[in-house]
Amino acid sequence: MFAYVGGKYRQAKWISKYLPKDFERYAEVFGGAMWTYINGNINVDDVHYNDFNSQMANLLYCCSEYDKFIPILESRDAQDEEEFYRCKEDVLEVINSGNKISMPDFDLAAEYAYIITQCFSGIMSEKVKYVNLKGKYNSKYNSFVGRVKNPKVQKKLGKIQVSSLTFENFIPIVDGEKTLLYLDPPYYGTENLYAFHNFTKDKHKELADMLNQCESKWILSYYEFDEMKEWYPQDKYVWFRKDFKKASMASSGKKQTVGTELLIIKE
Repeated sequence: MFAYVGGKYRQAKWISKYLPKDFERYAEVFGGAMWTYINGNINVDDVHYNDFNSQMANLLYCCSEYDKFIPILESRDAQDEEEFYRCKEDVLEVINSGNKISMPDFDLAAEYAYIITQCFSGIMSEKVKYVNLKGKYNSKYNSFVGRVKNPKVQKKLGKIQVSSLTFENFIPIVDGEKTLLYLDPPYYGTENLYAFHNFTKDKHKELADMLNQCESKWILSYYEFDEMKEWYPQDKYVWFRKDFKKASMASSGKKQTVGTELLIIKE
């Protein structure tokens, strides 16, 4: 739905090529910007979004109730530096008070969207700074609002059920023989780039142990690291690789780097 660290805007259609057949429920365990669902070829009615970051979960919840959300989004003009820092102050107040949100909170979601679409890499933090486009480019905030208003996107948004749980608590809720899980966890060694999460390096092994016990079919996105062949043996799961530019990971003003995206699939 918007630029975000680790987002799958470029990869969504490629991932869709490997969707297993015959699933009736689709669930994104580390939902983020949910590009794999929005841009992918996924057409089921039982759709679940989860993100431990309650700010992100609240934003997607509000997107799913787009008729109420659109007027609030449209009440702000993009590229207003004073408004950006006012929104930042409001959102940080919630975060520093425990980040407890009664969803849907449309005003808070609009403020959060205003920040992450007008800063570098879409990462909300104490140090986040406004990016002035100086009229050279279309604002990502306007692009985001346009997607929420798009009837084709709305058809998908209206199906989403939203949670804000740890993966350990969320997966058992949606697990089942007719479920397809899509998992895009923080990549190994980059966990601290992601905002408001509880994902440490040890969690990668815990996730592998849980997936090896799941009834669901699943697709797992990763960059490769040493333990993967032990945790996800290639004689048990299907592996695919493809090179993509790392849009959100690129440094400002520098050439985008290329990373090899790995898909591991339980069919």
